[in-house]
Amino acid sequence: MNISEERILESLGKEGEFAKNNPRFEPREVQQEMAVAVNEAIQSQSNLLIEAGTGVGKTFAYLLPALLSDKQVVVSTGTKNLQDQLFKRDLPNIIKILKINPKIALLKGRNNYLCHYRLENTLASGKLPDPKAVKYLSMINRWKNKTMTGDLGDLASLPENSSIVPYVTSTAENCLGQDCPAIEDCYLAAARDRARKAKILVVNHHLLLADLVLKEDGFGELLPDTDIFIIDEAHHLPKTAYQFYGDSLTSRQLTEVCKEVELEYRTQVTDCRDLLLDSERLAKEVKEFRLSLPNFDIKEEWQTSRARNREASEDGIVSLANKINNLLEIVKVNSTRTKTLESCFDRLLSFKLALKGFTEGNQSTGIRVNWYETNRASFRLNSTPLDVAELFQASRSRYSESSWIMTSATLTVNQSFEHYVNELGWNGIKEKELPSSFDYQNQSLFYVPRGLPSPSDKQHTNKVIEAVLPLLEKTNGRAFLLFTSHRALQKAAEKLKEYGVFNCLVQGEESKEALLKRFVEEEHSVLIATGSFWEGVDVQGQDLSLVVIDKLPFAPPDDPILNAKIQRSRQSGGNPFYDLQIPDAVLSLKQGVGRLIRGIEDKGVVCVCDPRLVGKDYAKLFINSLPDMKRTRDLNTVLDFIDGFDN
Repeated sequence: MNISEERILESLGKEGEFAKNNPRFEPREVQQEMAVAVNEAIQSQSNLLIEAGTGVGKTFAYLLPALLSDKQVVVSTGTKNLQDQLFKRDLPNIIKILKINPKIALLKGRNNYLCHYRLENTLASGKLPDPKAVKYLSMINRWKNKTMTGDLGDLASLPENSSIVPYVTSTAENCLGQDCPAIEDCYLAAARDRARKAKILVVNHHLLLADLVLKEDGFGELLPDTDIFIIDEAHHLPKTAYQFYGDSLTSRQLTEVCKEVELEYRTQVTDCRDLLLDSERLAKEVKEFRLSLPNFDIKEEWQTSRARNREASEDGIVSLANKINNLLEIVKVNSTRTKTLESCFDRLLSFKLALKGFTEGNQSTGIRVNWYETNRASFRLNSTPLDVAELFQASRSRYSESSWIMTSATLTVNQSFEHYVNELGWNGIKEKELPSSFDYQNQSLFYVPRGLPSPSDKQHTNKVIEAVLPLLEKTNGRAFLLFTSHRALQKAAEKLKEYGVFNCLVQGEESKEALLKRFVEEEHSVLIATGSFWEGVDVQGQDLSLVVIDKLPFAPPDDPILNAKIQRSRQSGGNPFYDLQIPDAVLSLKQGVGRLIRGIEDKGVVCVCDPRLVGKDYAKLFINSLPDMKRTRDLNTVLDFIDGFDN
């Protein structure tokens, strides 16, 4: 349907549908400008890369022209939280405002849906990873009779990272598909059926890319008819692409297939004891291989590990490969006897090939990097491409007639889209940068304390706490302290707790949702966090008056993918610090700073405790990429600004 610019402007104007249905609606020029740009891209079947600052109202700005177009739409988000918000709140609201009735659907990855078959097997086997899993298994078993969708996200009392989840959900590898005895009641199949019939489909980047790279976990039969792809939180897409265009083999995958083979022996194929013996041998080898790796959490190139302990590394890989092959052979002989063993055979074969590619893959061309990571008792072996631009665009070419709208609040570095365009190969795409609708000059202050040591100094974290203590006292807490490492986080938490003044809420001690709830409800709260709290957290009003960032968020030096990219850049005569490290750090800093001002009445201080922001030539790249805030290094100026919050 042809939608004019006038129609878009009218809807978002003073007399439009939005204003008539919401007394608090205020027309925003930047929102109107974004909606018009999105509409132009849709009408011309072209692509658009658009950075929309905080407060633009980008969700309605892209939903309005998409819904009015009456075309088939897929909206992809970077997080499940935004996915749920779009489906449960934003889409119903705008559909009501526009008085239309398109079919909408929400589709998540299969590990979000309860699997009846896996649940029954887990109940029958009684083997669980820890005592807490017993409690949650019982809870899920009761909930299965109440849920209509099987979406575990609707079970609020179940932690997202609960150890029971893999025991009651399927994977692309262990799903029996149409041969499953519980297929008629399959929640995933029902969700996919709703998705096939929907006009507006909400997914996440993982699911979108799973389809683009033809992974079985996707929904390939849906996308060819899609007219419009809207990629929200588009800054997440490159990282997700590296995951999906790479290969991996995990200890969990291996252990799981061993358990399934053992269960089949005990319940179905009792005359073949070798199934039990070889599955036990592989399970034992998985544990021994983990013990041969460093006993602390690490991410490291495999070549580095081999150089440090070549004999142990090679012996461990060879032994693991032999045990996989032994189990593969005995399962192959029996694979026609049950559907589960047939599935196990396919998976073991893929494990064998993945391990071969990991050990024999040639990294000298600079095309891929083979690396591993450990976490407590687990490991993951990875083979990751160093460039996903051509791969992504080749996959996307199947949908070249569709409009692709890529949007986020953090896409540019120093007012340039170049870094993002290069990462995903969006050469020639139309670009648009829209500023925030907030008055940062009057709502916020950017503060870099004086006298702080270098971020590499052992006393830096302690000095950070000392420097921000007067600010915390003035704001009565109400602060986020965001750190670039877990080590600094823990050190800061210990230091701040010594004062006994603030309600210290520390990431890892409770779930993210519980911490945020307590932060808003409890007085003198200071949230001390890293990682996921740098983005996707929305605390409006004076509940959050101060955001402290300990240092510029450069990627850790042990990142094997980054290190491989740096080496390749140097070999080709590039400058990896300016071409790779600074752009990534700028985008991360923009996300952290963006936690502060979330509404037109918000006021607050951003404090970045890194002297490099005033002492290095590259500091201007960071400053120029941030909102236009007043800046100071004077403590008294900051305290006076905080005093004026209530005025």
